[in-house]
Amino acid sequence: MKIITFANHKGGVGKTTTVANIGYALAHNHKKRVLMIDMDPQTNLTTHFGLYARPENTMYEILRGSADIVSSIQELSPKLHLLPSSLDVTNTESELQGVTGREFILREALESIQGYDAVLIDTPPSLGILTVNAFTASTDICIVVQTEFFALQGLAKLYEIITIVQKRTNPQLTISGVIPTMFDRRKGMHVEALQALEERFKKELFNVPVTEAIALVEAASAGKSIFEYKPSSKAAEQYDELAKIIAKKILR
Repeated sequence: MKIITFANHKGGVGKTTTVANIGYALAHNHKKRVLMIDMDPQTNLTTHFGLYARPENTMYEILRGSADIVSSIQELSPKLHLLPSSLDVTNTESELQGVTGREFILREALESIQGYDAVLIDTPPSLGILTVNAFTASTDICIVVQTEFFALQGLAKLYEIITIVQKRTNPQLTISGVIPTMFDRRKGMHVEALQALEERFKKELFNVPVTEAIALVEAASAGKSIFEYKPSSKAAEQYDELAKIIAKKILR
């Protein structure tokens, strides 16, 4: 079972949208059994799939040890499941202060999970204990990065945390993919940023830049994936291609 964290400590780069649509594509288009985990206190992945009311057990209860992960999972479809988040997850940074082995809570919880081809983790726009938990539990990282230069410059801190996790808690962790988002070929700075990504991440770059599309925003607002909302769109084509790459490169 591959556990893939989608990461970037910069907000607004399309990370949740990417997890939601790749997760849907893997499950529905490529017949993989997928668990998505919402580690973000903003609960965007949870609400993306229409779970507006707080479920009884969420990521907060898992991190506190007051619920088991299997009974907390919500079934969205037979092959696509979700472990939801809640606003209470915000409290974990302070509540877990001083807790021995706090970096390993999610990894230990996932040991009871079986039968999935992929676990996809959506992380918050920060590099605190929630993201470190995700990195410690994962086999792979996919960095989601907006195609603009300030976003590229901000990757240094992310790399620093990944390196620390590789040294201290998860030596097997691998950066397996870089996914460019919010791309507009009409904008010269976007084209230049994509070229910079191609030069910097020769092996890791998934060279299917996701273009800016209002349909992605509308789909999330409707509580649907892009494949349900507008299956003929360019965004649906791009996310399906990314799912193919992940299935071939990471889930093989």
